Amino acid sequence: MIYNPLEEYENKFCSLHLENATKFFDGLVKKSGIDIDANRRTVAEYVSIGDLLKKTKKRLGLWKFLRVLMFITLILIPLAIIKVNPLIKRLQEEIAGFEEKQGQLLDLASSQMQPLNDLFTDRDCIDIIESTIPLLDFAPYFSVEQEADMIKNYDFGDYHDSSQSAIDILSGRYNGNPFLFENKFIHTMGTETYHGYKTIFWTESVRGRDGKRYSVTRSQTLHASVTKPKPYYHTQVVLDYCALAGDDLRFTRDATHLDRKGDKEIERYIKRGEKKLQRLDDQAVEQNDSFTSMSNSDFEVLFDALDRTNEVQFRLLFTPLAQTNMVDLIRSKTGYGDDFTFIKENKTNRIISVHSQGRAINLLPQGYMSYSYDISRNSFIEGNKEYFRAVYFDLAPILAIPVYQERPVHSLMPIPDYSQTYSSKECEALANCVDARYVVHPDTKTQAILKSTFIKSDGDTDKVRITAFSYDVVSRVDYITVFGGDRRYHSIPVYWDEYIPLEAHNDFFVGSCDDAAGKGVIATRKNLCIYR
Repeated sequence: MIYNPLEEYENKFCSLHLENATKFFDGLVKKSGIDIDANRRTVAEYVSIGDLLKKTKKRLGLWKFLRVLMFITLILIPLAIIKVNPLIKRLQEEIAGFEEKQGQLLDLASSQMQPLNDLFTDRDCIDIIESTIPLLDFAPYFSVEQEADMIKNYDFGDYHDSSQSAIDILSGRYNGNPFLFENKFIHTMGTETYHGYKTIFWTESVRGRDGKRYSVTRSQTLHASVTKPKPYYHTQVVLDYCALAGDDLRFTRDATHLDRKGDKEIERYIKRGEKKLQRLDDQAVEQNDSFTSMSNSDFEVLFDALDRTNEVQFRLLFTPLAQTNMVDLIRSKTGYGDDFTFIKENKTNRIISVHSQGRAINLLPQGYMSYSYDISRNSFIEGNKEYFRAVYFDLAPILAIPVYQERPVHSLMPIPDYSQTYSSKECEALANCVDARYVVHPDTKTQAILKSTFIKSDGDTDKVRITAFSYDVVSRVDYITVFGGDRRYHSIPVYWDEYIPLEAHNDFFVGSCDDAAGKGVIATRKNLCIYR
């Protein structure tokens, strides 16, 4: 077990994972049998030719510029034709030769690296993490059994929400406790204000300084606006970790980014928080409420989970060790500091960190495949180092609570045998890889939320129905009456967009790439294929 996630990352896991990533890469290199020295020579020649190519192109540009100047200076035209044109032609021939040679060297370097590139897989990064933290067990895909386990036994219940869709997922268990990293595509309904303008003119009679009356032309730009519904879309990376402890407890705490502040600022922040805690304690006594602040005011103020619903269970989770771990994590600058929101909903714990927003859930080989051994090695090791750091510090708030690392008891509701093979979220993630024309309504003019429904199974292949929720967009106009400076009412056109809900239903098959061979595959993901 990990008793102090921050200290153990600094003193153990950071260097251990770097060592494991290096060993893993070197093992693949040995297995591939590539000639490293030969590749380095090829790459060095490729780079050298590239430098010559850049210099030659620069010279060519200079001489072309000088030729233009010579043609402008009419007396130098003969010199340009006799001397400069042949030089430019020769430089163009050199460039063509360099480009051809460069292409040949790139092909050679790529072929030298091909045996190594062929060995990289989607599981490399998580295999290395498993070797660093053996209690972590990542699944090849999010199985229907794990999805059902999380729903039935751990209060995980957001699947049927048609406002969000899984676009990437990574599931597994930590010492038997199920977890799910998910990149969600989320739809929310908001509003947009549309504006219209109209300029009016009128004539007024005014008296001049000489006492006479004159006609003056006035103008005014009138403004009108309307507010209408509009859909908005965004992505969000979350970690859902399931554990039995605190099964009736709910709370929410938000990131404060206090790690960006100095020690004196943090101390002032804590002092202000202590006064707030005292007021809450007094209020609880007056209203006969169950809230009682802990003696560790640093933890209470910094963690700030004051909306907790069960004081007893909150204290069972946050033992003195857990409190110390959490404070250290929040104040530390080693990882990402206090950039995490922590939401507990009974048996499901949700971590939403700033550092994970926009990051890839899976580290794919395309990020470190290369024609160059040295580039590939550096990209592989550095990529795995940063990937591990991001994953670890998403888990760190969970690991800070020792009871969350205990293996779940065996008195949970049994999971029945399912005929389907792949979870609904796994099918959603696969469907989100499909070209939109295969899944959305033909009138769609917005992005779409995709949901998956199981139909039937044939062996290891599932038939699923993908429902796409989207909108058509129709231009409308409202005429708004506005009183003008001419003391008349004017009708101002305001153009706006109406978003009309659409649904599309399409049936697909989901199976392994081996089972789908030759069946019109339209998308692949993690050795899974979707086809018609």
